[in-house]
Amino acid sequence: MKYNVTHAFPVSLEKLLHAREERYQHLDQFPDLKNVTLLEEKKEGNIIIQKRKVSLEGSLPAVLSAALTDLSLVEESTFDTTTNTHIFKIAPPGKDNVFVIKGKSTYSGKGDSSERSYDVEVSSGLLFVSPIVEKAIEEIHKHSLEKDRKSIAKFLGVES
Repeated sequence: MKYNVTHAFPVSLEKLLHAREERYQHLDQFPDLKNVTLLEEKKEGNIIIQKRKVSLEGSLPAVLSAALTDLSLVEESTFDTTTNTHIFKIAPPGKDNVFVIKGKSTYSGKGDSSERSYDVEVSSGLLFVSPIVEKAIEEIHKHSLEKDRKSIAKFLGVES
């Protein structure tokens, strides 16, 4: 299942990119991000490589909770600071057959406005219920992206 999401921000691209990185250095100030733990981060030239753990306690449908022993996801991503492109893979640890979210987000801007655009694909290998799982994960991920948008806007002071 594929979907696209675009978020607009009333700030320059430079400010948006600054907020994207800096808020993860101040997670205590962002309750919406409290379920995110940065596990690894390294920089290789213009590429930032990150690994994060995302807790799903209380946010998974029953059909998925039953399929997972660890109610968390691991996000592995790269961000190219030259192209402002973020490539990511999100999946339950060791359970890629349950579902995988793969995608790319691109940050762009003109003057005092900017946006990030997501192209995402969700896939599940669970027999008989994969369409239900994919739709549920799509809705959860879209909600998560909206929470992320709000945290960036709050960091930028353009939304309370």
